[in-house]
Amino acid sequence: MVISVSDSMNQMQDSQIMNPFLIGAQRTGWHFAFESLYYYNEWWTPEVSGPPGIPGKNGEIPYLATNYQYNQTYDQLTITLRPNVTWSDGEPFTADDVVYTLTMLRDNAPKLNFSFDMHLWVKDATALDPHTVQITLNAPNPRFMMEYFQWYSDHGFPIVPAHIWKDHDPTTFTNFDLSKGWPVVTGPWKLTYSAPEQKVWDRRDDWWGAKTGFHPLPKMKRVLVLPRYPDAKLSQLLISNQVDATHQLQPTDAQAVLQQNPKVIVRTPDKSRPWGWIASWPEYVGFNDSKPPWNDPEIRWAINHAFDRQQIVDIGFQGDSEKATLPLEANTALQPYYDSVSDLLQKYPIDAHDVNQTARIMQSKGYQKDQGGFWAKNGQRLSLLIQVPQGFFDNYVPIVVEQLRKAGFDAAFKTPSNESTLQQLGQLDLFMNGQQGAVRDPYATLEQFHSKYSAPTGQPAQYPFRWTNKEYDAAVDAMSKLPASDPQFMTLYHRAMEQWIPDLPTIPLVQDLVILPVNTTYWTGWPDSKNPYTMPAFWLRGSATLLINTLRPAGG
Repeated sequence: MVISVSDSMNQMQDSQIMNPFLIGAQRTGWHFAFESLYYYNEWWTPEVSGPPGIPGKNGEIPYLATNYQYNQTYDQLTITLRPNVTWSDGEPFTADDVVYTLTMLRDNAPKLNFSFDMHLWVKDATALDPHTVQITLNAPNPRFMMEYFQWYSDHGFPIVPAHIWKDHDPTTFTNFDLSKGWPVVTGPWKLTYSAPEQKVWDRRDDWWGAKTGFHPLPKMKRVLVLPRYPDAKLSQLLISNQVDATHQLQPTDAQAVLQQNPKVIVRTPDKSRPWGWIASWPEYVGFNDSKPPWNDPEIRWAINHAFDRQQIVDIGFQGDSEKATLPLEANTALQPYYDSVSDLLQKYPIDAHDVNQTARIMQSKGYQKDQGGFWAKNGQRLSLLIQVPQGFFDNYVPIVVEQLRKAGFDAAFKTPSNESTLQQLGQLDLFMNGQQGAVRDPYATLEQFHSKYSAPTGQPAQYPFRWTNKEYDAAVDAMSKLPASDPQFMTLYHRAMEQWIPDLPTIPLVQDLVILPVNTTYWTGWPDSKNPYTMPAFWLRGSATLLINTLRPAGG
């Protein structure tokens, strides 16, 4: 199987890194070589919970673990591991590996990915027996299992082998040495070649899953991972049958591929629209909210009123996507949270394209249009330079810029190679991104705007918004202690949004539409609208393993 993934354009920047906790580790193999305790399929339906052959219910798919249970106060979690799971070097996978991973991350905060979170939450982790882990939390958290051990989209982290890692400094350990068989993983894959141009993973036929009868071996004997390429090249690779799946394509590129290769399919088996998957990545324009004038909510609202979201959908997505008015995915589970703040959206109409309102706000702030027709104050034009990650939003970022310019803003965009670093350090004014987070209830998204993640410009922040609001923080802190089923949870959510919506720390634009043409020339069994066992996105750790375990040779 040949796949082109995400992150690095043209060359993989992590070819010598297999430590998923190091800054710079990307989604080029570790995310399917390691396996998760559970997976969660956010596209589940009453008819399809997960892939065939892997039992699940309501989207929850037990994998390296078989059960989990909270205590009544949600500050202790007990996880039961699946017996007879082994690492690729033959050593058993046990509760000691889970305990090591949690304490290693907690004790190395904030130097590693996920270490801040584990320092925040994990008080103690204990192996009650080889297959039972008890995790005591610093505070109630009914979503701990979901966020870290139930992989969905790009959420969650892997358990690593204590017998290998305990002898190394995890803040510098690359976990890469082919001569030693590193990385040691639980999945049925061995890394046999790694270079910036490609990675080669060969199947291990001694995989625990096949030995125990949990699941047959994957049908492919080799997975060749290529970096991401510009859409034009990805399209040609699909048309010429040189790859089986790629990163998402823009609508015009997808149309060209479908026209030129009848073996390529999309989400709908009959190729009717919409072709794409609505995913947990609603797209937005963000700010460094701590930096003038973007720290003024009224300025943010003035910019918001410049956007015609329907035009973005109609032109940028050929009508296939949906407008976004909240930082939440438009899925079935989250619809009640849209409904519950309809009063706030009526009072504060985020989806109101009104350049006259933009003008009123800007004039009230002392701005006047200069000879070029752009807003300026004291002879200084207000410039909006939007930083955009390479390869993303190509289908509509020019529309966004043109709408801003029509509203009087001197707007432009650029795609620097270090855009993610600039975001992390706050060394930009405006940027575009997707709001990854909630799929079941809104807490995972709302928590990202908490003041605890804010940092002065120039210092790294886990989330880039740098927005502070004490009333919002209090509501989110209270939400963190409750399951979504608690009647008080919805009340607290509304209270939090009473702060978020008027302040508008980011501007939601459109729902993420992920168009993923896949090639049936060599492989079949792809998920689609009738069988949505996951989304065919190989760069997502919540999807890659489920795809690899399900696909079968064409004609076989």
